[in-house]
Amino acid sequence: MENIHEQFEQSVALLHYVDDIYLIDEEQQTDNLMPIVAGREIMTDKIVFLMCRSGVMHLLLNYHELSLSAGQIFIALPGMIIDTREVSPDFRATTMLLSERFTDSLNLGSPYRTLLSIQRRPVLTLMAGMEEAMDNFVGMVRGLLQQPSHPHLDRVLHLLFESWFFGFGPYLHSTESQRIATAAEQHTEQFLRLVEQNFRQQHSLDWYASQMSITTKRLGICVKQTSGRTAADWIERHRLHEAKRLLQSGKLSIKETASRLGFPNQSTFGTWFKHLTGTSPSRMTR
Repeated sequence: MENIHEQFEQSVALLHYVDDIYLIDEEQQTDNLMPIVAGREIMTDKIVFLMCRSGVMHLLLNYHELSLSAGQIFIALPGMIIDTREVSPDFRATTMLLSERFTDSLNLGSPYRTLLSIQRRPVLTLMAGMEEAMDNFVGMVRGLLQQPSHPHLDRVLHLLFESWFFGFGPYLHSTESQRIATAAEQHTEQFLRLVEQNFRQQHSLDWYASQMSITTKRLGICVKQTSGRTAADWIERHRLHEAKRLLQSGKLSIKETASRLGFPNQSTFGTWFKHLTGTSPSRMTR
């Protein structure tokens, strides 16, 4: 299972700035160039901004069922699992990926925290004028990415994205759903965020429960009730996605992959992997 930007890197028509910014427009889009297609599940390691131009897409973002249509924007944070269920034939979108390294390097301060509001409302309907503003912003990004030899490209991109975040960030925050989440939903969202950040080394439900100051039993009940999956399933799901990604990338050996994911040895990792996939880790390597 590849991460989303690795699938984008295979696109010959892709515009990008090192490993920090990726951009693909609906004019370039085909099934091969657009990784978010029906039947494909991806764990993103980038911040994903997807603005729908036409058609409809139905998906799950972690345990949330979502629909995206024209005039709406979808946002996902690193570590979230995008499970695309159905995409209409006329679906077109402008998609941008940003690395956390790049966003962390921006001079944003507290406005960047407004991105966390998308955990509860990852699909937003653009108000009058916002789609045109987004088009103008994407046009400027596209123009800069088409000038890789620009002597001040890094600085200009930073200034452009800083301006965009300061302008668009309050819009994200102000349009956040006013619905009050139940205690179980709040616990589940907190748990999933912890899993996204710690799944490589922390596998014990007791550890996650202690971080949340609730009992392990309470954690299990909340997660199962609100997401339909057990808490252990969520941890294993993230580990399996990462295992497949690392094995397919060819950057690490099986032993190194096992260590990266907190397994005591390669044999234990191999048994776990085959139990979940029906195949050995060596069959996943390139």
